[in-house]
Amino acid sequence: MNIINRVIETMSVPLAPKYLRVTAILIAIYKVLTAHVFLFVMLLGLAHAEEMSTILQMSIAEQECEYYATTNEQGESINGWRFRSAEKLASVTLCILYIGTTVATIYVLSCLGLLIGTLRNRHEFFVPWMVVDFLGTLAIGSIVMACGCNDSTYQYVAKWEYWGFCFVMFVFNGTVWGVIRLFYKNLVHMTKLREVAIVAIPCPAAPPANGTEKGTCPASKCKNGLAAPPPYHYRKENMHLSDGGLKHILFDANEANYLV
Repeated sequence: MNIINRVIETMSVPLAPKYLRVTAILIAIYKVLTAHVFLFVMLLGLAHAEEMSTILQMSIAEQECEYYATTNEQGESINGWRFRSAEKLASVTLCILYIGTTVATIYVLSCLGLLIGTLRNRHEFFVPWMVVDFLGTLAIGSIVMACGCNDSTYQYVAKWEYWGFCFVMFVFNGTVWGVIRLFYKNLVHMTKLREVAIVAIPCPAAPPANGTEKGTCPASKCKNGLAAPPPYHYRKENMHLSDGGLKHILFDANEANYLV
């Protein structure tokens, strides 16, 4: 029992509040790398498919200039029938690769937004990735279920191996999505606390300006009629709630909401 408890505690360490941000950053880096690999594969396949389509079109043009005596039952040449079948297959392949490249580009942008959000604690950058990843998981799950219902899938891999791998990947993706969502909820909660806890520090009395008898900030006027500026250390200074308690910052209140 003690061993099981230690294993559970070890596995729950990345989800602890102390290490949750580090875990989210590592997940974001992993997702960015995976998305770029996926985009590179799609672009490479698209380039090769376009090259093959160009070669096929050139071969069809050469075939039309020649006469082929061998014909099928419909009276068309065998090579012409083969070229038309290859052209249809090339068109479908190009369409699929264009769609895949578009999806990969969207996923790369959402992963970059996730990385920026984790590094700068901007919870609104998490939403695109969460939506795209959820929809992508549903789409991949549908494809996996369709392939699992086809008996030809089990010609190269055992049935239990296929479904076991799919289950492990589904649990892994679900865990990653859950960790990001947990960090997102924590950021939203901390942002609300900061909005409530931000308090402006009262500006002390400014030093007397030339030509005035008193220097109350900012009502006092200088000799030229302008308001006397407050002391340097009190300009745009507020208090915000952080992990270590109330802290002083030298930014505007709206910028303080994103500091931890």
